Amino acid sequence: MQPDENNLPVNEEQPRKKQGILEKSKGFLQSAVDSISGKDLPKLVEEFTRDMVVIAEGLSEDQAALRGALTLQGEEQDELSERLREQEKKLNELQKKVDALTLRNEKRKKGETGLVYVLRQATWLAAVIGGFWLAVTLVRALVK
Repeated sequence: MQPDENNLPVNEEQPRKKQGILEKSKGFLQSAVDSISGKDLPKLVEEFTRDMVVIAEGLSEDQAALRGALTLQGEEQDELSERLREQEKKLNELQKKVDALTLRNEKRKKGETGLVYVLRQATWLAAVIGGFWLAVTLVRALVK
């Protein structure tokens, strides 16, 4: 580094860096122009085609996997729907049975409060009276 007129050091590497940047930029632009002009066009088309084939095969495999998953999901959904329908049928049958038993129980309770209840009580009362009468008769027969 050499001092300039203000006693500041001067960087000699700056012109070289600028020259390196310019050469790299020029090389990049030249490769872009060459690719557009068609010098490497067949090679680029071949690389692009190869890459697109790989991508298309991957997409095809992905679609096949998704199709399989969708089919499996549909089958499972159908199975679950069928099981739900069966459960609803069983629930309806059980509800009908509960309703029938409730109705029968209500009829039985109503029947007991009516004539059937009175007859049952009268039968028990007659049995008790008959038992006492038999006991009294046996006691009288044995005492004599």
